[in-house]
Amino acid sequence: MAETLSGGNMNAVERDGDTVTRTAGPWTPTVHRYLQYLGRAGIDWIPQPITIEDGRERLSYVPGEVPPYPLSDWAWHESVLIDGARRLRQLHDASIGFCMDGAAWQAPAKIPAEVICHNDFAPHNLAFHDGQLTGAIDFDMCSPGPRLWDLAYFATRAVPLTRDTPSNAPGMGQARRRVQLILDAYGSDASWKDVLRVAIIRLWDLADFSRGKAVDLGKPELNDDADMYERDADFLRGEQAGKGNVVP
Repeated sequence: MAETLSGGNMNAVERDGDTVTRTAGPWTPTVHRYLQYLGRAGIDWIPQPITIEDGRERLSYVPGEVPPYPLSDWAWHESVLIDGARRLRQLHDASIGFCMDGAAWQAPAKIPAEVICHNDFAPHNLAFHDGQLTGAIDFDMCSPGPRLWDLAYFATRAVPLTRDTPSNAPGMGQARRRVQLILDAYGSDASWKDVLRVAIIRLWDLADFSRGKAVDLGKPELNDDADMYERDADFLRGEQAGKGNVVP
């Protein structure tokens, strides 16, 4: 019997044994081809495509605990930042060479198109076992873009870089140090200022995307998400201007 999985505010996901199914879209064949490409490149901790039938896609199930919000204490551990950044680097490097002829994407491509971005690489799309990162899921939003596009969003969610920080999460006083952990683990020469700048742009982009989906999917609750992204973008703009609590 199929089991509805938690999360997936834009697409209902069901588990059926060792597989998961979800509503397919025009971009699904491209995403399946990309997942297969990653698998052939040695990335064995992501879903693999099985089929598309009757408007549903079927993928292999990635075992592990996917942390829901609000995140538990262990999900804020520095190891999540480091392991997440290393896995993201593996995904990005493995995407190089993917043939984009005839590709269709749900999320618009960005420039420079250095790699294929996951576009939602965050704790809520990572699988863990005993607190150790073991896999990544939900590639439905992937599309070409710059490496920093994914890195900045991962920092936004995992550092976190948000206005309303959960009580059990590190505060903005630790943000610069935690961002640097991500950059060092990934092997990026980007700066704190680079991450902050792109995080702000990414949040505005996500707000606009969510408002569009609220109309397309008939889900007005996505406007609440868009409001949150805009508040966070405004908050980070204040941090960027030196009006916040980030340790220099």
